Amino acid sequence: MLKIYKLCNLVLLTLFVSTGVALAQIEVTGTVTDDLGDPLPGAAVLVKGTSNGTVTDLDGNFTVSVANQQSTLVFSFLGFANVEEVVGTRNTIDVILEQGLSGLDEVVVTGYGSQSRREITGAVTSIDSDKLLAIPATTFA
Repeated sequence: MLKIYKLCNLVLLTLFVSTGVALAQIEVTGTVTDDLGDPLPGAAVLVKGTSNGTVTDLDGNFTVSVANQQSTLVFSFLGFANVEEVVGTRNTIDVILEQGLSGLDEVVVTGYGSQSRREITGAVTSIDSDKLLAIPATTFA
């Protein structure tokens, strides 16, 4: 009977310790904006080295849970340079993304993914923005 009692105590102690470790997550919130101060909806916020992450809402706000203070958050958005921030003791991290130097004309977007222009084996058509702006836009008004 004493062995069963000690075994139960050991199981309960292990359960409480593992629950405490699992609950030791840190919740980090913040806002992602561009260099003009405009929010970036849909920006990716990932915990580096994991598959844990989120995207920003329409106002550029995010909330993500990290394992510890040494965790690094990676902020990215198409056309902008990535930013990495170590969480440290902060619970709020506001990030300003600057436009990236890589040109978007080097990427071809297809209906099933994106590829660099030199890797495409099919036909590619380019349309100048002037031609798109010349098309009359219809409205409900």
